[in-house]
Amino acid sequence: MKAQFSRRQFLTTMGAGAIITTGGMLTGIQSAQAQAADVLADIKKRGFMRVGAFSVPPESWVDVASGEWKGVDADFTLAIAKQIGVQVDPIILTHSAFAPSLDSQRVDVIAMLYRTPEREKVVAYNERPTWYGIDVLVARKNDSIKKTADLKGKVIGTVRGSAQELEAAAIQKKFATGDIRKYDTADPMLMDLKAGRIDGAIWWGYTFDYAQRQNPDYDFAVLEALAPSYLGSDTLPANYYVFSKNGTANLIKAFDDGIEKIIAAGDSKKILAKYGMTNPSYLTGKFG
Repeated sequence: MKAQFSRRQFLTTMGAGAIITTGGMLTGIQSAQAQAADVLADIKKRGFMRVGAFSVPPESWVDVASGEWKGVDADFTLAIAKQIGVQVDPIILTHSAFAPSLDSQRVDVIAMLYRTPEREKVVAYNERPTWYGIDVLVARKNDSIKKTADLKGKVIGTVRGSAQELEAAAIQKKFATGDIRKYDTADPMLMDLKAGRIDGAIWWGYTFDYAQRQNPDYDFAVLEALAPSYLGSDTLPANYYVFSKNGTANLIKAFDDGIEKIIAAGDSKKILAKYGMTNPSYLTGKFG
């Protein structure tokens, strides 16, 4: 099963209406979704689920040439959708827009996000994480900054509404870094880092590894792989599907059941390896 954008959908999602970017990340999830008695039944009736996703290779991206949704999140979601018996309609979001997108029923589920107490006040998560992320603090390769302590008084960038935002605050407290500059997506953050407008950036480790494999002469170098202690945790950030709190109990169960089947079949390891993510930490959440 492949998830592809129709011409209408591609223009709506990637064109003038574009990537959804809106403030108020944690607005109340109520109104439209509250009217849905059973979102899973509605999905089965229409024959497809609307999945909010992020453009962060190799986790998730849309291939411009083919219109196909690709990445780790795509493969997990397509496998679950196949079990449910429906197609997938992917919609690219920014991290700051995930809650309003559920609220407006633009999406039925979001793949995937770190779980925080603040988010749990307004959205629901499934119980079984799919995989664990490793975050890295990066700087320009040929810069004088060679370790995290060198960022004292310096500006660091992070993606707004992500686990990295929490890590940035912890690093600021521990190392007395300067301002934290927040971005809706990683691309402008990395452009600012390359141009010297910021001095360091917190990024997804798997994305850094993927980019470095594509380009061995990459402009950035890792200062530190961030231990889960920066998030006050014993394990790395786990990735979960995100839902409205209203009418989604059956849908959440279907996702948890689907994930268990994927893991039991050994397919989760295969999906991660397909994108070069062979570090055992991605499966276990154990840092090292």
